[in-house]
Amino acid sequence: MTRPLVVLSGRHRPHELLLLAVSLVTGIAYTIGAPPPQSIAALLPSWALHVWAAGLVLSGVVGLVGALTRRPWSLAVEQAGMLIGAGALIWYTAALTTLGVPALFAGTICAGWAAANIVRAVQIRRDMRGAR
Repeated sequence: MTRPLVVLSGRHRPHELLLLAVSLVTGIAYTIGAPPPQSIAALLPSWALHVWAAGLVLSGVVGLVGALTRRPWSLAVEQAGMLIGAGALIWYTAALTTLGVPALFAGTICAGWAAANIVRAVQIRRDMRGAR
């Protein structure tokens, strides 16, 4: 069965690029000393906060490089950025779940962002398999 042809109106997905940039800026801020959200700072040891911030930085850098270049390896790099970001966001969401209802909004946003990253990674996987 052949897959339907999907035509995009533009090469870039502005929401994806924006979220990758937010990930990069936020991760850098927390890495260089901006105070992290109190909710996660209270729940995670400092090493776990650094892993989370590094995941945000790495996701932003890797994802933007993959999304903004047109090289044979670009899609694979973008996919890696999406998966790293999903991991960092799931890490944060897991910490928020222990706070219950007060963290429901933030947890829902982060879980949705992680899910969007995973969906994009799956799309890229399908595209790379179809291109071979």
